[in-house]
Amino acid sequence: MTFSNESILLDQIATGNEKAFNKLHDFYRPDIYRFIYKFIKSAELSNDICQEVFMKIWEDRYAIQEINSFKSYLFTITKNYTFNYLKRTAVEDRIKAEVLRSYCLSTNYTEEFLLSKEYQQFLQTVLDTLPPQSRTVFKLCRQQDKTYEEAAQILGVSNNAIKKHMVRSMKVIKFAVRKDMGIAFSLCVEVLAQTGDFLLVM
Repeated sequence: MTFSNESILLDQIATGNEKAFNKLHDFYRPDIYRFIYKFIKSAELSNDICQEVFMKIWEDRYAIQEINSFKSYLFTITKNYTFNYLKRTAVEDRIKAEVLRSYCLSTNYTEEFLLSKEYQQFLQTVLDTLPPQSRTVFKLCRQQDKTYEEAAQILGVSNNAIKKHMVRSMKVIKFAVRKDMGIAFSLCVEVLAQTGDFLLVM
């Protein structure tokens, strides 16, 4: 599309010409979509934001003739919509995390259950499925509060080997907790672990 053709289309769009708008949309949409997707990494969300951008252009069509560079204007709007979405998502994630944390810490149920005989039996059953060395490493680091370095010295292996055993063990335990006790319970366990209130599992 040449600059002169674009100017004609913009004049037509300013008068409410939908066909002219569709031509402009079809020309710029691929570049706009690629820009959004580079940050959002979701085809569905990128399409949604892309649609919002062009809706904004259409809503402000009466002032479109006053724009010196439509392409710069279009990408500025795209950048703003994209970054605002990222900021909003970050805030929402923090809010969700805080709500979950408050809920978990406001009830003694989760922590009491984690310390109960029933849960200890469940945990032991899961630990029994681990390779002997991984089980030993887990008990040293989580149940006896040994550091990775201390556990490595006791077992005569490297710190990296201890870390690998712990990563493997944690994956098995997290999967078992989520599978048998539900996602909400699993998330509460993780929250307690992050706050330092519960260190046995997570």
